[in-house]
Amino acid sequence: MTDIRGKGFWIATFVVPVLMGAFSLFIGFLAKDSTALQAISSPASSDVEDFGAEQVAAMLVGMFLTLFIMMYGAQIFNKVKTEKTNRIVEILSTCVEGRTMMLAKIISVALIGILQILIWGLLLFLIIGGLVLVFLPDESFTFLSSSTFWIGAAVSLLYFIGGYLVYGSLYAAAGALTDKNNENQEYMTILTFVLLGSFYVGQFAVDNASSALTLWCEYIPLTSPTIGSINAVSGAASWWVTLISLIILYASAYFCISLSGKIYRSSLLLMGKKFSPKDILTFLKSK
Repeated sequence: MTDIRGKGFWIATFVVPVLMGAFSLFIGFLAKDSTALQAISSPASSDVEDFGAEQVAAMLVGMFLTLFIMMYGAQIFNKVKTEKTNRIVEILSTCVEGRTMMLAKIISVALIGILQILIWGLLLFLIIGGLVLVFLPDESFTFLSSSTFWIGAAVSLLYFIGGYLVYGSLYAAAGALTDKNNENQEYMTILTFVLLGSFYVGQFAVDNASSALTLWCEYIPLTSPTIGSINAVSGAASWWVTLISLIILYASAYFCISLSGKIYRSSLLLMGKKFSPKDILTFLKSK
């Protein structure tokens, strides 16, 4: 609630979509006279015209998931790092489990993000709805009555929540390891590369759903949120593969939250110290 009442939240909520739209228009303007940008946006090796609506939707879902985790994972990281200097948190840590504190932080940041997304979604719905009524008055959206569409959306949501919990707990652990900015950025860089790798593997899975790489990465909790969401929307994965993948993902989320909670609570009173791997193992062994 403190964040929502702040001016920064509302400025970001309404300014970010404008900046994204302006950036897209700017890239489109440059691409008109740039062969390099045209090659990047529509390479000859990719037959975009052959993609179905499900594949396009799957690509957008994977992109949205990656952006959401990056944006709000960074918020968790910064909040945890800042709270290491807050004396009230030290008092709370004597009566609240570290895992509970971590989970509360992850959920609170997620609620902030969901509120922003709902506002963006409402604005987008009004804009697109108005354009459809004006330019496509006779268009029938039959896919909305398809049970496959709604099942895919529900499964995609489960992957989204599980992936956010896994990465959110890792961002929280990275923020708790030290209060020095230069050292924290090293952990952020690692997580960013892992996320980008997951994103690109997910885009590979859009038209390579049956490959061995896609199948194995769907069982790995760091890549399964993106690939699982894409396969759920496109309908490429079997139900038993999806079930096993979700079980592994949520078990990993519970495990990551527990470990990050131990690191957070154990390192809370240790200010200005750089933790060695031995220190981290000591934290993880603590009760």
